[in-house]
Amino acid sequence: MREDPLDLVVVGCGAGGLATALQALQSAPGLRVVVLERTSKAKRGGNTSWTGAFFRLEEDGSPAADFAARMVELSKGKTDEAIVGRLAELARPTMQWLNDNGVATKSDITYFLTSKGPRLMPVGGGAAIVETFAGRVEELGGTIEYNTTAQDLIQDENGTVVGVEAVDDAGCTRRLLARTVVLACGGFQGSSALLDRYLGDRGHELSPIAPGGRSNQGEGIEMGIRAGAQTDGQFDRFHGEPVDPRTRSAEALVMVYPYGILVDHHAQRFVDEGADTPDNTFEAIAYRIWRDADQYAYVIADQKLMRHNIARAVLTDRAPESAPTLEALASRLGLDPHALAETVALYNAAATPGPLDVTALDGVPTRDLEPPKSNWARPLDEPPFVAWPVTCAITFTFGGLKTDEHASVLDLSGAPILGLYAVGEIAGIYHHKYPGATSVLRALAFGRIAGQTAANRASEPAAVDH
Repeated sequence: MREDPLDLVVVGCGAGGLATALQALQSAPGLRVVVLERTSKAKRGGNTSWTGAFFRLEEDGSPAADFAARMVELSKGKTDEAIVGRLAELARPTMQWLNDNGVATKSDITYFLTSKGPRLMPVGGGAAIVETFAGRVEELGGTIEYNTTAQDLIQDENGTVVGVEAVDDAGCTRRLLARTVVLACGGFQGSSALLDRYLGDRGHELSPIAPGGRSNQGEGIEMGIRAGAQTDGQFDRFHGEPVDPRTRSAEALVMVYPYGILVDHHAQRFVDEGADTPDNTFEAIAYRIWRDADQYAYVIADQKLMRHNIARAVLTDRAPESAPTLEALASRLGLDPHALAETVALYNAAATPGPLDVTALDGVPTRDLEPPKSNWARPLDEPPFVAWPVTCAITFTFGGLKTDEHASVLDLSGAPILGLYAVGEIAGIYHHKYPGATSVLRALAFGRIAGQTAANRASEPAAVDH
């Protein structure tokens, strides 16, 4: 006898996948829902388990004033405005739903010293979402199958997605038939091969910023493409951040680069460190470290910076390197002492003496220096000098499957692939620059949409379940 299909199979146990499963079970109690997670229970959740999960929202959950405009502007108009509008519309009810399901939110300051106000975030960060939602899914009768990796989509003769083929850690292949399949398994930052394919032959040099990112190996994207999906998002760009390579700590951010200078391993400057506030430049700075500085650079500063409280902007557990002279600092860093001293001397000659204000753009640029420094161009002349090594860590990739405002995956003609939905970072919407504090929010909001859709589809007669 042919086994009845499941109502919903979700691939991925992060914010998007768990939101999908939870909403489906709440909308239609008794649904047969299975979530597939490639890792063990202890390592579940992908990127979500490691992120602070800031939301670009006001304290009451409503979108920040620049929310929609910023998302469209930073993508240079390439992000679907219907998706942006739907996300803005759903922001506040999504936060209410998050709270109703046991995840409290709070306003907190970000790691940017120029931030003018707090951002909303879950108490306990993304890990609280994973732990709480996973428990709720199981309480409502859903199943989370660990150490199980989806490998392909199952389609009928009409191209409708009707299930998932997966393999467990023992190498056994399984076929899970389902009325609805939702892909929520992230981008491809955990795959050296795909990073090289889409970013060039140095892509593999980029390490995920947190262990959860290693689980995002791009199979979901490739499964969708094989099923006829159109792609969206910029495949050769990614959300990266400058981190301290000396530590094993996750997300060891170093966000004080605008207040000193950045040099490469030749002790040469290669970028305008103060082009804008750090929340607007950190991704571009990280990208330039990878592209132009052979993936390793150094923030050089002096005591004008160290007199400020910079703890929230430097999340590494390692103290900066310090020395009484630039030459001694260079020796500690393995740089040419003469080259570093000369670079700083040229910079100091182009800088303007005065106090350093780390809380706002100060409009103090260098004069006749290439590359320029557009703000915070104060001399480095107050020893002891300090330095942080920095490298580019990849948070998530931009390229993914093309979806609409209903979370449907679209085919090459722009029509929905029946039975298939995608939420979170696997749904490619970002181009050029990441509009910060939107990723977890969209995973939750569109996960709810996909979950409600799965519940609706489960109630349809099988004869019309295309």
